Amino acid sequence: MTQTELTGRPRDVLHMIATLENAGEMVTLHRVAVALGLPRQNIWIYVRKLQERGLIIYSPSERFTTPLRLSEEGWWVSEVPRAAGIDLRFPILGEVAAGRPTLAGEQVEAYATRLQDVLDLREGDFLLKVRGDSMTGIGIFPGDLVAIRPQQEEPHGGEVVLVLVPGENTATLKRWHRDNGTVTLVSENPACAPMTFPVQEVRVQGCLVGHIGAGRSRRSPNGE
Repeated sequence: MTQTELTGRPRDVLHMIATLENAGEMVTLHRVAVALGLPRQNIWIYVRKLQERGLIIYSPSERFTTPLRLSEEGWWVSEVPRAAGIDLRFPILGEVAAGRPTLAGEQVEAYATRLQDVLDLREGDFLLKVRGDSMTGIGIFPGDLVAIRPQQEEPHGGEVVLVLVPGENTATLKRWHRDNGTVTLVSENPACAPMTFPVQEVRVQGCLVGHIGAGRSRRSPNGE
């Protein structure tokens, strides 16, 4: 496509996304709507059109706030010079259970930058703070941050995933094991019992990319 094919409000939205990205902000539908003084629903319509043209990167999740990003072609079409030295910003979206399931909040608590230097992160990934001790067997402790890559397709067997527990509207971090029509969510702590559900009732939210330790001592109280 050529630059002249994008006009009117879609072009305004593209320009605003570029401007906010250059300012280092997390760009969301709400933020663009406020900046342009338009209803959020209108922005959603324009964003879908821009996404269909490959001008923005946007993979919305029902439970989490997902940032908008310009693709390389989007930057070219916007004609807005990209600011040098901008780091990717990864939102920290509250807590996830590594024990009993807990509500996976969608409010952004903070942002982390430069994590792509140490973890295999990409745009759209997000962080959650861990509660509980069911994943300590793989070194994930309470207070750690886990990096999640959004996905809805079925995980591979044994993959550590973020899932919504059926009927509870809660999210938990567990290993995925499917057996025909059921899936068993397995902890990495023998004190935590597996949870088994019909596979069609379990909603996958993302897969574990890596984690960041909280930096505290992890020795048990008896010094082991």
